[in-house]
Amino acid sequence: MSGAGFDDLEFARQQLHLAVAELSGAEMTPQDRVQLGLLAAQVALGDRLSALLPGDVTTEACPAAHLAAGDRVAIVDELALAAGKASDDVQWTPALCERILRTSTPAGHRLVQALIAEGGSASIARLTELTGDTTLRAATQSLNMAARREGVAHALPERRVIQAHRYPNPLTSNVIAYSLPPETIPSFTTAVELLGELHRRLYEPPTP
Repeated sequence: MSGAGFDDLEFARQQLHLAVAELSGAEMTPQDRVQLGLLAAQVALGDRLSALLPGDVTTEACPAAHLAAGDRVAIVDELALAAGKASDDVQWTPALCERILRTSTPAGHRLVQALIAEGGSASIARLTELTGDTTLRAATQSLNMAARREGVAHALPERRVIQAHRYPNPLTSNVIAYSLPPETIPSFTTAVELLGELHRRLYEPPTP
């Protein structure tokens, strides 16, 4: 609460609701997302601190760095939703998967094709054999970034559409295999088939 009875937190909350309402249904630019994110951070942090702090203690007496880890995670989740991300109940449709493939790189598309051909998961050696790519890092990065642009990464394990598997230590060992989340496989399969058919129509001569 600032001077002269002006409620900073309530003002920020009102501005956030107005901004979200105005941008609802529109394609937001990166700048829009950043601005909404910053505003949402103020509101989320203020609300949470108001609940955590006693009576007359101001939020200035307790910076965000002092919040428990769980509180910081909750604020990040609120930020993602306020910035226009999809809800946790993501519908994995062929159209969504097709958009991810289209905005990925050709290497990303080849990686998904190879994973689908192997039932959704395969070793690094097998994937490099199928794709012809000596390294898969760029492909995985482009697919994960495409999923983030679609606003669905938050609903994926580790926020990645391409899951990395390490052995024997799941944290420190080298990646030995990649996989798609099981719930995405049917739609990615259809999307790969649709894009393959489109490519054949556009670039392959008709059969006499």
